[in-house]
Amino acid sequence: MSPQEDLLLVMAGTAIFTVGVLCMCAHFASALSRERILLWFGLFAAPYGLALVCRSVFLPEWDGRAELFVVIVGKLIGLLASIPALLLFQEFYGQGWKLSSKWLIWTYALALAAVLFAMGIHEHPRSIPSPGITLVILVPLVLLVDRIAGYHPPPIKGRPIIFTGLLAFFLTFSYDHLAHWHAGNVRAITEPFGFIVLMVCLGYVVSRRVALNEAEWLSMSSEMQAASRIQTAILPSTVPTTAGYSIAARYSPMTAVAGDYYSFPQNQSNCLGIVVADVMGHGVPAALVASMVKVSVFESAEKREGPGNIIGDLNVTLCKQAPGQFASAVYVSLDRERGVGKYSAAGHPPPLLWRRSKQQLEALDVAGLLLGVRSGEVFSEGEFIFESGDRLLVYSDGLTEAENQSGVSFGDGRLSVLLAEKQILPVEPFATTLLEEVLAWSTHNSEPGQSDDITFVVIDFQ
Repeated sequence: MSPQEDLLLVMAGTAIFTVGVLCMCAHFASALSRERILLWFGLFAAPYGLALVCRSVFLPEWDGRAELFVVIVGKLIGLLASIPALLLFQEFYGQGWKLSSKWLIWTYALALAAVLFAMGIHEHPRSIPSPGITLVILVPLVLLVDRIAGYHPPPIKGRPIIFTGLLAFFLTFSYDHLAHWHAGNVRAITEPFGFIVLMVCLGYVVSRRVALNEAEWLSMSSEMQAASRIQTAILPSTVPTTAGYSIAARYSPMTAVAGDYYSFPQNQSNCLGIVVADVMGHGVPAALVASMVKVSVFESAEKREGPGNIIGDLNVTLCKQAPGQFASAVYVSLDRERGVGKYSAAGHPPPLLWRRSKQQLEALDVAGLLLGVRSGEVFSEGEFIFESGDRLLVYSDGLTEAENQSGVSFGDGRLSVLLAEKQILPVEPFATTLLEEVLAWSTHNSEPGQSDDITFVVIDFQ
């Protein structure tokens, strides 16, 4: 091969290598890193281009060992390029008839082992056939057999373009082998340019596919942001400023859109209502059900119903309007003139009442069936007396069930102690401290981070 031809192939290999590296960079920089087409394409093109450069390097005749080293390295890199090539083929083609693409990979693995063995014992590595010849022979054979067997690949856009690139690569590869077979040394002269055609065709299809997925992801992201803003709008912007109470609330969703909900319905002039609900699941479906919770609770509160009836109405709403969706909820009504609180709960953690005068924590544990299970369920009410200095905590299970690395829940290991230690803190600093403590306590998948939405309301009685 002349120096001019070597230089031309080096230029082609450099271009192919550069495109491969850029594809891998685009894969890791993409918002859709799970899209593997760019990764396989980059891992295919970059080693192929590098192998082409290694095989085309012009070395002085006296440097035989260096030439041998470059040839061997080039062939080894070429072997590596075939593996992601098969993965890319499988990405577009699917499993094939009776897992033919899987058998193709295993057959190539055997051929690869044979080539490696031959390179280890052969005196003239240049005369060893290119490992890619196995793919060029087997891929058309697999396509033919699958076609006869009636296999239909998954529908993808740009199939004719991909076929054009594969055909160009196959024809140029075949030409090089037929034209130089008599010389005993196959020279890759036109094959790299066939690969460039394949690269352009695949690049076009891949870029269109990735761009479409990226656009869908961005659209979904915008919708999630809009859903998050809407959910924020249904939550109270401020806490009530009612004589006799100091109130603080904290809402820490695990994801952008969550299923927790809290509010302060006013059902009687001298009573303060607190509702905390936890819809099963996360994301947009849970947020939609949470909005239904708000509508139902406020409608019932306007009718001046008690906590048991409000929870019952909410249960009927979920059973009728959102069958199959489940939620837990607790409703507390506080009468400041009488110093009496009433509450009702459905599958929800019991509110906690810290009695400062007795230095005692009391769980308000009257609870009923989970919301959404049975339409005719009747929910009972509990009653408690509160006095100045007491502190009431109404919360979702994300607060108490948060676990540390040892698997100890925050409710078992820290919450009661914190209520006693921080009882002299005003309600706002206490709420801030409580949220910081539970977030510091929480781990998710063995890493720091919450595993559920955390919502709670703290009421100090004055």
